[in-house]
Amino acid sequence: MKNRKTVVHIILNSHLDPVWLWKLEQGIDEVIATARTACDLLDDYPEIHLTRGEAWFYETVEKNDPGTFRRLKKHIADGRLHVVGGWYVQPDCNLASPETYRKHGEIAGAYFREKFGVQVKTGYNVDSFGHSGFLPDFYNEAGISNYVMMRPMPKEMELPGEVFRWRSPNGSEVLTARIHECYNSHPECIADQMATIAQTVDPAIGHVMFFCGLGDHGAGPTRNEIDYILAHRYDQEDVEFRFSHPDAFFEEVRRLNVELPVVTGELQYHAIGCYTVTAEIKRSLRSAENKLIQAEKFLTPKAALDCWKKVLFASFHDVLAGSSIRSSYPRMYDLLGAVRTCCADAVSLKIRQKNVRTFKPDEMQRIVFDNTGKEDFKGIVEFEPWLKWICAWRRNPFTIIRLFDEKGRQLPYQPLPQEAAVLPMAHFAVPMEIPAGKRKVIRFDYEGDRNAKLSDEPNKNVKNNGFESLECNGFEFFAQSVRVDVIRDETDTWSHSAPGAYPVEAERSFRRKGKLQKHFAGPIAAQMLGNFHDGKGNTLQAAFRREAGLNGIRIFLRLRWNGDSSLLKLVLKPSFKVCQRIDGATGGEIERPLNGREYPFFNHTRLIGEQHTLAVVSKDCFGVDVQPDGSLRLTLLRTPYYAHHDPNKVPEVNFYPVTGQGEQEYEIVVLCDSDAASVRQEVFNQTQPVVFSETTIGVNRWPVDKYADINKPQKMAVTNVD
Repeated sequence: MKNRKTVVHIILNSHLDPVWLWKLEQGIDEVIATARTACDLLDDYPEIHLTRGEAWFYETVEKNDPGTFRRLKKHIADGRLHVVGGWYVQPDCNLASPETYRKHGEIAGAYFREKFGVQVKTGYNVDSFGHSGFLPDFYNEAGISNYVMMRPMPKEMELPGEVFRWRSPNGSEVLTARIHECYNSHPECIADQMATIAQTVDPAIGHVMFFCGLGDHGAGPTRNEIDYILAHRYDQEDVEFRFSHPDAFFEEVRRLNVELPVVTGELQYHAIGCYTVTAEIKRSLRSAENKLIQAEKFLTPKAALDCWKKVLFASFHDVLAGSSIRSSYPRMYDLLGAVRTCCADAVSLKIRQKNVRTFKPDEMQRIVFDNTGKEDFKGIVEFEPWLKWICAWRRNPFTIIRLFDEKGRQLPYQPLPQEAAVLPMAHFAVPMEIPAGKRKVIRFDYEGDRNAKLSDEPNKNVKNNGFESLECNGFEFFAQSVRVDVIRDETDTWSHSAPGAYPVEAERSFRRKGKLQKHFAGPIAAQMLGNFHDGKGNTLQAAFRREAGLNGIRIFLRLRWNGDSSLLKLVLKPSFKVCQRIDGATGGEIERPLNGREYPFFNHTRLIGEQHTLAVVSKDCFGVDVQPDGSLRLTLLRTPYYAHHDPNKVPEVNFYPVTGQGEQEYEIVVLCDSDAASVRQEVFNQTQPVVFSETTIGVNRWPVDKYADINKPQKMAVTNVD
């Protein structure tokens, strides 16, 4: 073993960001140029091997330059161009949904098998900004057993070895190697790198990867670098420089059968600012993911594949992380908007086709709710049906409206303020349970319009419909216990100079203007409104809502912000001592320390004490820290300049765009002493909304003038109880 040569596996590669400091179209141009260069190098240097990943790269060449694609295909067949990654792009590895990561492996894997007859063995995210602990699960599902990463780097996370077994909390493993120094190189540094790379090898392994080639905007190894390596690869007697590829490196490591250290859980930190900066793209992707998950069964296979490819591309690490130039984002929002439109059209078509087939004429208008998700829905549904012009004719139309289910049982409901600021509409809140994939139909009766033959039995239970009246007590206290802090944040887009945590001390906090105002109250929901300001022209409108069946409070925030270099945190301080913190992560839940560090979270986080728990659920927020005293600080907004990278300083006089400007909206639910099932239900309710439709076939919609007593004011009712 002592006389064994150190083997340096030279990995000639070209990292290519399709979007970053350039737009997508420029990325496509660079893909074409990089592919041609790779083929030329392979033609001219028979000794070398090249490594290239990402199905999107090959697919782009196939569409735009079929001739070069045929050359790539031949080099792959000859065993000199090596496909790695196994995913569509190199995504952000913290923020996308589990379904997105699975689709990366499914779609890219199918492409590589169809086009090249290749089953990818090595996952490859060399530029992603940290890695969720559940990624080994997704890779194992895709048949991938090796993994190459770079970030976090040694100064950011100490590992027991640079080659290790990375294990998810669920037990899946991938043999993993962290790249030494960087995934790219520069021709001026090749001599120094070759002289020192062997010093980094683990003696028990005797093999190390040396990545060589210009990256970010494509390119690859230069001819000067290749020529230098060829001329000097035998200079060190005890070192073999071998043109190689990641699969070959991992094969050697496995052949040695060395006992390697195990690293369980996530690989953090790098660039904590990427969890929350440019939150609009994160919310846009999350919305598209949820719509696509909900609608996929209604799409044709071709349409579903096209939609998923758009989502997968938008999950690219410099897109989803929010670290690209502003002018690149409209194209990304268009892609995700096209996904949502395609899904909405497909769902709408299928539901209405079913309505037409199913419903016969009926004197009563019918309202339909479809749960197209994969889990049961249990919660409050809000909707605004079209009820003739009854709302315009009557001061209080709800005195004559009754709702009935399919069996003729009268349903409780509560009228809420309508969406339109002027025109009168009927806005309803109805408690509802809908099994996965099923639908509920509600029939409307405008009392006196017709003599409906309905069962009298439900009337016995209508007055006491199972809901206690929701008083507004406690809103004032709750509003005082929640605050939004404004923290000065001079870090760049990635927060490179904040390796793990943001400051605790706030520069200022939003202050409430006046008292909380009662918005509405009733047996199903009660809501108070408050207006807040920070003294710098920024405002926050908050709605605090309690709901029947919800053991907590629902918060709606409308933030209007203008300013740079700031971090906004919603701060919640539990009344109990927090002993444990468990965050939702993409693929499961993970326990994290109460150390004040910023972490990405997926839809929810839970704080656990000896006797009490507090959970926060939000589809609109993506980063959170928990201080040692148990204070939970949910990041609402970060406002650095777009694509600002330390150590470069932004000049005082500039015209650079700033992230996070304008109006932002959030839905946040705080659950008290709720079990895991209740948290899961709220996550589902927020991310998989019920789809609403209606039919008036058989309804006499005109007129009801005997109730059009618009001159006589009537007392507003808050419930349908007789």
